[in-house]
Amino acid sequence: MTHEEKLELVNFLIFLRGKLQSLAIRLILLGEDPKKVDEAEKRLAKEINKLRINMMLDWQGDAAELMAKLRQSNEQAQRHVRELKDAQQRTAKLANILGLIDRGMESVAGLLV
Repeated sequence: MTHEEKLELVNFLIFLRGKLQSLAIRLILLGEDPKKVDEAEKRLAKEINKLRINMMLDWQGDAAELMAKLRQSNEQAQRHVRELKDAQQRTAKLANILGLIDRGMESVAGLLV
């Protein structure tokens, strides 16, 4: 990956971290426990920090492919977030969102050589 691709990826992960923080706040406002989302946000923060520290090292993987996967996961997660208003389906939708986040973080975790 080029330095520009690395920077684009880290910036997008920072953007996604903000989305997780917003989701945690939304859950609190809905009277739900944000613990799992908070945990996911903390895991993402650690990955971002590892990538930031290792910016000068070689990263494995195709930046365009990874960004496409992360963008697709983000779009799906955002759709589920918009649908969280229905209390009966909230637990299932939250589980889907967290699954998408976990898959994205697994892809990111494999970047460092």
